[in-house]
Amino acid sequence: MNDSSYRDLHLLDELTKRPETTQRALSKQIGVALGLTNLMLRRLVTKGYIKISGTKPNRIRYLITPQGILEKSRITYEFIQYSVQLYTRVRHVLRDQLADVAQTGNRRVLLYGTGELAEIAFLTIREMGLELVGIVEEPSDRERFLGYPVQQVRDVAASAYDRVVVSSLRLQDGVIQRLIELGIPAERLVLLPIPGMVPLPADTPSASPVLEAV
Repeated sequence: MNDSSYRDLHLLDELTKRPETTQRALSKQIGVALGLTNLMLRRLVTKGYIKISGTKPNRIRYLITPQGILEKSRITYEFIQYSVQLYTRVRHVLRDQLADVAQTGNRRVLLYGTGELAEIAFLTIREMGLELVGIVEEPSDRERFLGYPVQQVRDVAASAYDRVVVSSLRLQDGVIQRLIELGIPAERLVLLPIPGMVPLPADTPSASPVLEAV
């Protein structure tokens, strides 16, 4: 499932729940720039998935068309299939990597990340009977994840863990280099991402607004 389909699904879902929302609110909900949100709405209108009702910026309503409902159902089914495949692939890759680690007696694992990959990693670590000593992320916008406090890597003593499972889709943001700079040897890192799973960069250029941005 590509990023465009995922964002279309997210956008259609938000418009279904809040037809009187603003483009600014939508951009925050789906995590893209305001100009790109504007362009995405224009594309959905062109495809006939949504209609815009109203002429004043503060009174605009976004209405999902029957064709839009069908498209949302199609993408939802595609997303479910993708999620199942993702879970299977990630679990298989991680079990293979951690099996070798466990055989050497290194069973204490520190989990880096608090996203979807981290949830799968958490379940896999528990299933294999390994010891999860903590969850870390830098920076983090949450205090707890799956019942564990989210800590800074530097606050966890190196002697407390044998391996760090890095479950982040944004390795290109310098996560690995940062961990190495903090003194974690590269051989103690277990990298979870699978090729083809990296999302669009957060600084994707915004398009010029075509609809009224409110």
